[in-house]
Amino acid sequence: MSFWEEDFETAADMVSDEIVDLTFRIECKALAIDHGWALSRSILKLLPWITDEPNTALHQILVAESGNGWLAPDSGDEITYPSRRTRLTIRLPNKRVAATTTTLNDTKITLDTGAIESVITLRKPALKPLSKISTIYSRFAIFHPEESENQFLGRIKSELNERGINPKKMLCGRKNIIKGEGVSSINGEIVTHSLMLAELSFAESLALQKRGLNEGKDFGCGIFLPHKGIEDLTPDKE
Repeated sequence: MSFWEEDFETAADMVSDEIVDLTFRIECKALAIDHGWALSRSILKLLPWITDEPNTALHQILVAESGNGWLAPDSGDEITYPSRRTRLTIRLPNKRVAATTTTLNDTKITLDTGAIESVITLRKPALKPLSKISTIYSRFAIFHPEESENQFLGRIKSELNERGINPKKMLCGRKNIIKGEGVSSINGEIVTHSLMLAELSFAESLALQKRGLNEGKDFGCGIFLPHKGIEDLTPDKE
């Protein structure tokens, strides 16, 4: 038996700060669940400064069929169908908002994931502030090759401790494999796990949302979001 009292997000829980989420409504008929790398390559052509801006991150596009992001779908070849509520989100400094909006609004981008070619039109930009909720999670946190879950959690803890962040509770969720390149990829695939941190201070939560983890923020990894529910929290037992 367990007890978990929720802190649901209200207007008072939102923070006005120099780092914000810039969202765009998208028009897209169909999208591969594993689209993060293809989306990143298309956006970086338009916004090449992203990789040099430490507090910038490109969220993967989340649609209803892919759940709340804590437990990801098993197959990256699955196709989802964005609704009118689906958004593309970029986390970035406020000073970059105007130029980014000008560049992306009413722009069409094409994603070829191998599973499907998608054309996405970006419209109606809006701003969303970060949150001061103390429980946050990342849908995709990068695993290093041959790393165990305990080693993964230890590495993340060390990374955060170096920034003065000391999480009291960390929970590793389901494994997900995404297409991508980089130091942690093997044969064009990157292993990730969802990661939850609880009982952070306001300052720690905000710092993590601003900066995220060190790896993969330009293709949707290592980005922290407020967690407002406890559905499907049990990790895989592989």
